[in-house]
Amino acid sequence: MPEATGDGSKPRDYLILAILSCFCPLWPINIVALTFSVMSRNSLQQGNVDGARRLGRNAMILSIVAILGGLAIIAAGIALNWGCK
Repeated sequence: MPEATGDGSKPRDYLILAILSCFCPLWPINIVALTFSVMSRNSLQQGNVDGARRLGRNAMILSIVAILGGLAIIAAGIALNWGCK
Protein backbone atom coordinates (compact mmCIF):
# COMPACT_ATOMS: atom_id res chain seq x y z
CA MET A 1 0.00 0.00 0.00
CA PRO A 2 1.51 3.39 -0.97
CA GLU A 3 2.46 5.77 1.77
CA ALA A 4 0.40 8.92 2.19
CA THR A 5 2.02 12.13 1.04
CA GLY A 6 2.33 15.16 3.30
CA ASP A 7 -0.91 16.73 2.05
CA GLY A 8 -2.81 13.43 1.86
CA SER A 9 -3.01 13.24 -1.95
CA LYS A 10 -1.13 11.02 -4.32
CA PRO A 11 1.46 12.60 -6.63
CA ARG A 12 0.42 13.25 -10.21
CA ASP A 13 2.11 11.47 -13.10
CA TYR A 14 1.02 13.92 -15.86
CA LEU A 15 0.38 11.08 -18.29
CA ILE A 16 -2.19 13.00 -20.36
CA LEU A 17 0.13 16.00 -20.68
CA ALA A 18 2.97 13.69 -21.75
CA ILE A 19 0.74 12.02 -24.34
CA LEU A 20 -0.33 15.42 -25.69
CA SER A 21 3.31 16.48 -25.95
CA CYS A 22 3.93 13.50 -28.25
CA PHE A 23 2.01 15.34 -30.97
CA CYS A 24 4.62 18.12 -31.02
CA PRO A 25 7.65 17.87 -33.32
CA LEU A 26 10.24 17.90 -30.53
CA TRP A 27 10.45 14.11 -30.54
CA PRO A 28 13.38 13.20 -28.26
CA ILE A 29 12.11 15.30 -25.37
CA ASN A 30 8.48 14.21 -25.52
CA ILE A 31 9.40 10.52 -25.59
CA VAL A 32 11.50 11.01 -22.44
CA ALA A 33 8.59 12.87 -20.81
CA LEU A 34 6.27 9.96 -21.60
CA THR A 35 8.81 7.53 -20.17
CA PHE A 36 9.14 9.56 -16.95
CA SER A 37 5.35 9.67 -16.63
CA VAL A 38 5.03 5.90 -16.91
CA MET A 39 7.92 5.43 -14.49
CA SER A 40 6.18 7.77 -12.05
CA ARG A 41 3.01 5.69 -12.23
CA ASN A 42 5.01 2.49 -11.66
CA SER A 43 6.87 4.00 -8.70
CA LEU A 44 3.60 4.98 -7.06
CA GLN A 45 2.22 1.47 -7.54
CA GLN A 46 5.34 0.08 -5.86
CA GLY A 47 4.90 2.45 -2.90
CA ASN A 48 7.75 4.85 -3.69
CA VAL A 49 5.88 8.14 -3.24
CA ASP A 50 8.96 10.37 -3.28
CA GLY A 51 10.25 8.77 -6.46
CA ALA A 52 6.81 9.07 -8.06
CA ARG A 53 6.66 12.76 -7.14
CA ARG A 54 10.14 13.43 -8.54
CA LEU A 55 9.51 11.53 -11.78
CA GLY A 56 6.09 13.17 -12.18
CA ARG A 57 7.65 16.61 -11.81
CA ASN A 58 10.27 15.72 -14.42
CA ALA A 59 7.55 14.47 -16.76
CA MET A 60 5.61 17.71 -16.35
CA ILE A 61 8.64 19.91 -17.02
CA LEU A 62 9.73 17.93 -20.07
CA SER A 63 6.18 17.85 -21.43
CA ILE A 64 5.88 21.62 -21.14
CA VAL A 65 9.29 22.09 -22.78
CA ALA A 66 8.27 19.75 -25.60
CA ILE A 67 4.97 21.56 -26.18
CA LEU A 68 6.52 25.03 -26.10
CA GLY A 69 9.46 23.94 -28.25
CA GLY A 70 7.12 22.25 -30.72
CA LEU A 71 5.00 25.38 -30.98
CA ALA A 72 8.16 27.43 -31.56
CA ILE A 73 9.26 25.05 -34.34
CA ILE A 74 5.83 25.22 -35.96
CA ALA A 75 5.77 29.03 -35.70
CA ALA A 76 9.27 29.28 -37.17
CA GLY A 77 8.31 26.98 -40.02
CA ILE A 78 5.25 29.06 -40.82
CA ALA A 79 7.23 32.30 -40.61
CA LEU A 80 9.98 30.97 -42.88
CA ASN A 81 7.48 29.57 -45.35
CA TRP A 82 5.59 32.85 -45.62
CA GLY A 83 8.78 34.88 -45.68
CA CYS A 84 10.17 33.05 -48.72
CA LYS A 85 7.29 33.97 -51.05
